[in-house]
Amino acid sequence: MKIAIIGAGPAGVYCALALKNSGIKNIDIFEKSAPLKTLLPTGGGRCNLTHAGDNIKDFAKNYPRGEKFLYSLFSKHFVKDTLEFFKNIGIDTYMQQDYRYFPASNSASDMRNKMLKALGNINIIEKNITTLKELKGYDFIVLAAGSRGGYGLAREAGHNIIPPKPALCGLKLSQDQPGYPQGVVLNTPEGEVLFTKGGISGPLVYKISSLNAYKDFPYEIKLPLIDPEILTIEVKNNPRKSFLNTVSKFIPKSLAGAILSNPEKQCANVSKKEIAALSNITFKVISPDNKGEIVTAGGVDLKEIDNFCRSKINPKLFIIGELMDIDGFCGGYNLQNCWSSAYCAALKIRELSDT
Repeated sequence: MKIAIIGAGPAGVYCALALKNSGIKNIDIFEKSAPLKTLLPTGGGRCNLTHAGDNIKDFAKNYPRGEKFLYSLFSKHFVKDTLEFFKNIGIDTYMQQDYRYFPASNSASDMRNKMLKALGNINIIEKNITTLKELKGYDFIVLAAGSRGGYGLAREAGHNIIPPKPALCGLKLSQDQPGYPQGVVLNTPEGEVLFTKGGISGPLVYKISSLNAYKDFPYEIKLPLIDPEILTIEVKNNPRKSFLNTVSKFIPKSLAGAILSNPEKQCANVSKKEIAALSNITFKVISPDNKGEIVTAGGVDLKEIDNFCRSKINPKLFIIGELMDIDGFCGGYNLQNCWSSAYCAALKIRELSDT
């Protein structure tokens, strides 16, 4: 049994490790750049490797695309299994208060090194595979390449690619919006918004961009800002105070100055309409900020892949990780898709090797 894995990213290396653990040793991994390079920036360099969860359906709700497809994958290899898998190769983990899991070393680089060390004698061949014809002689091929090269190989095998769109990315705003202060963080009831040059970013914005990945531009985002009842009380209790200073009790002063038409107006002169206008903040979004793109929506059509990530078109082919039309929110969900899909592919290959 000879296996080729295209791509030494998280999914590809995890699949190789799972195959090795099952007793399959004749494995070649093809990678055109540094192995596990994409793991290094995750979790701010600490590697947010997964998220806590014991209910599969609830966990899968964190994937705008691929939710139901993941039920089967997670039933075979879920969070608990992933943590045990890493423990067995010397990677201890811990859970933060926000339920995200990280390696105990708090180092993506350390995790990378331990995963590569666990490969042992498995070959990582520095080569850019541009056609499946280069892989004659292999019993099974696992596509775990990044979207740039992987889509071409999947198309060659006859697969349909759902058009890729930026997801988990910052958003660019219309220039007719107020000049929001760059670098300021706005805390809303739904999450944080970071103001960037000409746009917005942060976990909440990433989630919104993911949910709206296939929405036509331009579109508007409306977020709660200040409770009008509470603001009304503050205004009444401080009639001589400037409206700017009153509003600044709830949002950053530089932001208040940008959105108020008359910031120095005394509270005694502020109308109900002006108070109501601050109950929400509306952003006019004109495009994704591709520079901040973390994940891509789209990929190989899930209708063409079975519940072990095996191609329904080419039985020698498995498609795992980010190549599939699956993407999740921030918090370790996208890596869990990599781990689960990689393990399921290895499980089926092991089963087929016995027949």
